[in-house]
Amino acid sequence: MPWEHHGSCGFLRCPVEILDLVFDLLSTAEFRALGLVNKYLCALVEPYVYSKIDWIWRENHDPPPIIPLLRTIISKPQLAAHITSFQFHSLPAYRWRWKQFAAQNISVPVAELAGLIAFVQRTRVPYSDFWIEELSKGTPDALLALLLAQLSNMRRLSLDYIFCQQSKIIGMLLQSAICEPAMYRPLGQSLVLPFFYLPHVKHISAAVENTGTFAWPVACLPDPSSLTSIYLADIREANLGSLLSVTRNLQSLRWTWYYDYGVLDAIVVPIINLDGIAAALSHVRDTLTDLTIFAEAPLGGGDQFHPAVKTEGSLRTMVEFDKLKRLQIPLAFLVGFAQDTTKRLQDVLPRNIEYLSLTDELGFQNNDGFVETWPMYEWQDFALLILLRTWLEDWRTYTPHLRGISLVYEEMDTNQGEWPPELRHQLTELGTQAGVRLELVEWKRDW
Repeated sequence: MPWEHHGSCGFLRCPVEILDLVFDLLSTAEFRALGLVNKYLCALVEPYVYSKIDWIWRENHDPPPIIPLLRTIISKPQLAAHITSFQFHSLPAYRWRWKQFAAQNISVPVAELAGLIAFVQRTRVPYSDFWIEELSKGTPDALLALLLAQLSNMRRLSLDYIFCQQSKIIGMLLQSAICEPAMYRPLGQSLVLPFFYLPHVKHISAAVENTGTFAWPVACLPDPSSLTSIYLADIREANLGSLLSVTRNLQSLRWTWYYDYGVLDAIVVPIINLDGIAAALSHVRDTLTDLTIFAEAPLGGGDQFHPAVKTEGSLRTMVEFDKLKRLQIPLAFLVGFAQDTTKRLQDVLPRNIEYLSLTDELGFQNNDGFVETWPMYEWQDFALLILLRTWLEDWRTYTPHLRGISLVYEEMDTNQGEWPPELRHQLTELGTQAGVRLELVEWKRDW
């Protein structure tokens, strides 16, 4: 860090490398106290104070200090250049109340508003009138966009799912800044898509909106050749393939299949289209080494039972994904909801798999049998043991590189009879006989 030393203080005459070692041990509060000593120390510690902004907005708490930060960097633009990492997360009391939580506004003092509006006007973006209108209301979208517009050296951005779902101005800002100046889609366009046009982006983690016709923000397709890792939520299999088709060097994919009973459209349906998932994943079959698929179909605000879902098609083509070494996936995606021990895991697993994690996600779907013609989750521990035994008796023929299997099941008070000692012993014996590590892993649902 270039800096010209001043004063007679021996500490200030230390080499920058020594100062860095000292500063690595300090907290943000200590940096602020040090910056009050004199102007030279203030200039020295400012990059450390502002380099990382990490905020969490908890329900029934005051919002993070975005107004004071905006006031500071608008009056001292050089400080914005120090911010390289920005995270803005939320913590509503209950997951199903996220829409109400995201609709909250942040009070903007009248004395501050004129300066914020003046900055927006200087940008001369075609949506400035809408931006100013939202600023006057104090919407988080407008305020966050104003902050992001000034972060020229940002290397890491993490915006909460809740606010991404409510962001219009941020999407316009990113599209006009990254894709084409002064060009934007006002509605119906995912906030994250412009990031795929960044040539050096390496990792993207985002919720992507589902649309009837998937469209990139500009006519030309992105080519994110450096992108090797993605974590995607919301986007369903109907749109997933269009997004993955441009990720020619993708190595790691985490994706959450999601169904919301309260959403009524042609995309977010209670059917797990396994053929569609396989087709989408085929775009990255030659590079993908690590795949994690989560599945969520949660309770609604007033519901007592989880909604019914079902699978259609098969993931059999995944056998040909020769690069895939690690896989985590719900058991129902491989063998369905019905307990059928004639099905074989080796018929759907990638032949070069090394580590497999099977989860019991979607285990509560339709558990009251409310929809009589739709399946309930029937798989029990003893039946899963049969599936594993059938595979592991001859695993070297189908998956010769297999090293470990994890069975991930939900920790619940009502599950005290699941995997009792005798079955745990049989599982251990099976692993010993096959020469493959088998383990049980409990997970706890985030209600």
